[in-house]
Amino acid sequence: MPKVNITCFTVLLFLNFGYAKAQTGNTTLNTEAHSTEKGAVLFSPNKADCIKLPFGYSDLSKRTTADALLPVIQDENKLKEINTLQFEKVIKKDFVSLPEEYDTFLPFSNNLNEKYDQIKIASRILCDGKYSLYFMAVYNTTRYADPFIEKIYLISTKDNKPLDMKRIYLRHEGEMGLANYTLFNIDKNYIISLQDYEFSESPFTLKPLQQYQILPSGKLARYYEHDGLYKNNEEQGMVKNHKREGKWIEFKSNSSLELQKYPEFTDPYTYLEAQYKDGIPVGTWKFYKLLQKYNEETGLPIINTRKKGKLIYTEVYQNGELKK
Repeated sequence: MPKVNITCFTVLLFLNFGYAKAQTGNTTLNTEAHSTEKGAVLFSPNKADCIKLPFGYSDLSKRTTADALLPVIQDENKLKEINTLQFEKVIKKDFVSLPEEYDTFLPFSNNLNEKYDQIKIASRILCDGKYSLYFMAVYNTTRYADPFIEKIYLISTKDNKPLDMKRIYLRHEGEMGLANYTLFNIDKNYIISLQDYEFSESPFTLKPLQQYQILPSGKLARYYEHDGLYKNNEEQGMVKNHKREGKWIEFKSNSSLELQKYPEFTDPYTYLEAQYKDGIPVGTWKFYKLLQKYNEETGLPIINTRKKGKLIYTEVYQNGELKK
């Protein structure tokens, strides 16, 4: 079975050397982690460092146009608020591998920042019962004179061991005004809202808002406000107790794939049949070639023409862990 690196589904975080690994639906984490200081523990929760909720960018549902978004991403006070998380503990690039370097449409090399990235863990944490969730920042230090936070990940931990992680913030700016942003908000109920924005030749694309919750297992899973059938242009399936349940159909971007290496993925999207139980990936996931027509004038896909093509490859999950 071919191993296809689809970063839309899999984000890998390797902390330190070859410790035993615990896999989740979209993250692979070492079960032990240390800072770059010899003998020091990387994840050492202190309840006094818990942040107050809500935290992040408010009113995400109102940021539906470029004019409404730009003042927010350019707000220096908001950036100062993000920095109150106190990103102080440095992890050297040698200790962290982030294959999701640039999962965007922009024409940059995956290794653009391979030599110069600064990666730091914040002192302030998100506390949810028996779990501590840490913020990890990746700084862009290559293209600009002053380093800035380009990505923030939220890492779920228990007993000083990482369980799962999710990128919650992105500020990826390219040439000629092309850029990708992800803004986040964490409400008082620990529901994490993420909104993706894309500036391209289109020129502005607003992607559907996604929400996540912390499961009793410590894993991060999609959250939906209403139970029953859910359907939009990217996914459809049943929601039970605010979580995905049973079979879901998803249309996933292939933007991170090397098409020369995987010529089967000729369309920008893949047709996926996924299985969930209590919001966690289970069973066999089937990835098919997506067949669809495009508008000749705009180049955008015609949603009602989408069909399932031939089976390309499969993934097997057990209790949220990728087994095969």
